[in-house]
Amino acid sequence: YGHWWDRGKIAVKDIGNTQYITCMNPTAGSNIVNPRLQRHFWTCAVPFPEQAALQTIYATFMKGHFERLPFKAGVVEQVSGVIKAALSLHSMVVSSFRK
Repeated sequence: YGHWWDRGKIAVKDIGNTQYITCMNPTAGSNIVNPRLQRHFWTCAVPFPEQAALQTIYATFMKGHFERLPFKAGVVEQVSGVIKAALSLHSMVVSSFRK
C-alpha cells in the first residue's frame, strides 16, 4: 500500500524503505494482528530448548568467556554450577507463572 492512515491526526503517513522483524509471546493473552499486516510475514514457531541443550549452549559461551579473560581456575570451575542454578531458577519461575 505504501502508506499508513493515522487515525489520531486523520492524515496519511507515507512509508518507504522499511523492513519488519517481529516476535510475539503466544501465552501473553489476546494477540490479534490485522490480516492485512500479517500477510507480509513468515510465521515460524520455535519451542523453548530442552534443559540439556540450554546447558550446552550456556556452558560453551561461559567457558569461552571465562577462559579467554584472566579469571582464576577456581572461578572457571564454578561455571557449570552457576549454569545449573540459573536454569533451575528459571524452571521454578516458569512453573510459578505458567497457567
